[in-house]
Amino acid sequence: MKYSLNQTLNTFFLKGVFVIFSLTVQANDKDDFVYDLALATQGVSVSQYNTGINYSLGRGIPKETEKSIYWYQRASDQGHSKAPFNMAILYAKGEGVGKNLPLALKYFKLSAERGNLNAKLFYEEIQSFKTKNELEALRVICCPDPMVHGMVDKNKTYK
Repeated sequence: MKYSLNQTLNTFFLKGVFVIFSLTVQANDKDDFVYDLALATQGVSVSQYNTGINYSLGRGIPKETEKSIYWYQRASDQGHSKAPFNMAILYAKGEGVGKNLPLALKYFKLSAERGNLNAKLFYEEIQSFKTKNELEALRVICCPDPMVHGMVDKNKTYK
């Protein structure tokens, strides 16, 4: 009986810690955005990428695709491999920016060349598609999900 009581108390304690942690994470979307933005403006490529994601999702701030593209581009300019992948998806789908399949293809290829596995796999899929035209293949099979950073709650819908 004593073991069961200790086990029950431990379970309640762990659930309580999880709930508090979850509420803290949700409350900190804005704080995380401000932190990443501060580092992004100082040229930290990972924070530039994270800021692009936050603007793309509307995490901690209103969704703004143009600002997302801006920060992805800053990160990409420094050699980031995931930023061009996410830009490619935005341009391929035309979400918040003009649809531009040649530019999207350029960014998928760049991301793949930089070693991004998701980009490599998707670019190989484009190349192996039944059509010889990569742009047509991209139009037909577009697109994988964008990549996100570790603080994004994948079960949450951002605004």
